[in-house]
Amino acid sequence: MEREDDVQLIRKTLSGDDAAFGILVEKYQKSVHTLVWRKISDYHYAEDIVQDAFLQAYKKLSTLKNPNQFAGWLYVIANRLCIDWTRKQKSMRKQKPAMQSLEDTRRKEIEESSYKHYISEEHVTARTEYCHALVQKLLEKLPENECTAVTLFYLDEMSTKEIGKFLGVSANTIVSRLHRARKRLQADQERLVQEVLDDVQLSENLKEDIVKQLESIQRTFDSFMAQAKSDPTSGADILTEAHNQIEEALKGEITSELAHLAHEIYKYMGKPGKEKSVSLHRKYLNVAADNKERFWSHRQLSVCLAMLRRNREAIEEQVRLYRWTCEHMSDADVLYVLSSCLEHAGCWRAEGRIDDWVQLYHEASQRLENPELSRYDRCNFLQIGSEILRSYGRSDETLLGMEKLERFNDEPDWEHYFRFWLAVRTNWLLVYSSQEDWDRFDQALAEVSEFIEGETEKRDAGYSVNLGNLHWAAHDIGCCLVWLQKYSEAKQFLQVAIDLDNSNDYGHFMLAVSIWASERNREETLHHLKFAHDIVLAAWNRGKYYQTFLETPEFTDVKDDPEFLKVLGQK
Repeated sequence: MEREDDVQLIRKTLSGDDAAFGILVEKYQKSVHTLVWRKISDYHYAEDIVQDAFLQAYKKLSTLKNPNQFAGWLYVIANRLCIDWTRKQKSMRKQKPAMQSLEDTRRKEIEESSYKHYISEEHVTARTEYCHALVQKLLEKLPENECTAVTLFYLDEMSTKEIGKFLGVSANTIVSRLHRARKRLQADQERLVQEVLDDVQLSENLKEDIVKQLESIQRTFDSFMAQAKSDPTSGADILTEAHNQIEEALKGEITSELAHLAHEIYKYMGKPGKEKSVSLHRKYLNVAADNKERFWSHRQLSVCLAMLRRNREAIEEQVRLYRWTCEHMSDADVLYVLSSCLEHAGCWRAEGRIDDWVQLYHEASQRLENPELSRYDRCNFLQIGSEILRSYGRSDETLLGMEKLERFNDEPDWEHYFRFWLAVRTNWLLVYSSQEDWDRFDQALAEVSEFIEGETEKRDAGYSVNLGNLHWAAHDIGCCLVWLQKYSEAKQFLQVAIDLDNSNDYGHFMLAVSIWASERNREETLHHLKFAHDIVLAAWNRGKYYQTFLETPEFTDVKDDPEFLKVLGQK
């Protein structure tokens, strides 16, 4: 199976297809085990770490921003687990009491202390264990990057191109590392590496154990979702319990797993949770295991400050993160810093520093010429960066960004093509309306309308269409028209979107806005407001649409209306 299939497998997994993740496990378990085994020098403990790595990858799969980088992301997770394991082993050795003779040790103690070690040792033959030790000593002669390349090349029989993609470097870099490694090693030693590593086989139960645990996790999650859907307030006690447990755990060492879990829990606790996240990330940044973790934590800290409207601190943190990323991370990460956090747009505006952000944006834009950047990285930066420019009233610069985006997004068969095609047209609508260029506005609107009508006709005729694309086209255009106060037209598009996906809470809210603004239909407006409110499953998030309701000008005349307040959970 080609590595290009990863994106599709990840999509299937996120849609509930555990068998797809099983394919990913089968595809990468040998490579990851190879790297883990080399790092910790214990073949069987490496199997446990690999299992934990896949479990973490499964639980965090929805946070992976670029599915094309799954292999490298999985390697980072496994590497962090190796670091944690090594730390624990060092700690245990420090605490281990002096050994006593066998004569002075009771039989029961001997049995308890040696059983697991005995089982582990019996998994392989004496020859294999001996060869493992030889290979480990051999690999220790090499620098880290050369060692990784040699291990993947000989054990997993990966090509230099595949290794480069796996580690996030070019194939030429891998070729150079292998060349240098071969010069360091004698010919007979190199043959030993190939002979021994080709004989190594993973435990056949590894994949089965991982999938079983994943199924258990999925069943637990499905049970929670079923309960939450039947009673949206029922998860509050679970959240409180999780919060108490995480607070107790944070009194000790903050590991990467603990930091990520705490952040996920705090997300559902409203403003107090964001305050806790700020404190968490300020601490975690000092102990994060590697730059990938620092990047994640630094970005989360910046976002939380922006969402708390601590504007000056948020700006300072984003600038600090940007400069740090320029020094330590890839060009793709640099672009991501400025294009991923729409929450910051209001901070720069509130502090009167729009020009400063624009200067950073143009500075980062120079990296678009880097040939190693993926098309997705370029398009994502141009889309979101241009949307921020538009929110700042920089219409000409927005149109220039859309022009560049169209140039990069030039292959209709590309999996992300439709997303960026739609983004260009929604931005055209908003910019052309602000410029009162109604001819171009009508042309852009007609283009998307024709797409929606055409796809709807094909669907009704029984042909296969991408319902997701159809839904988002109707949704995004409907929202644009609400923002432009074209409520009657907006209703038609938003109703199409709701008919395709009734679970879109924001779609229901925007439909309620357009109905109230255009016809003052109280019953229909309340229906969609309540639907938007109720779709938000977590009780601790249920105030979301009340706050949005208060900030929506179309509802100014009913902000104190008892019926509206009731459907939004206010007494």
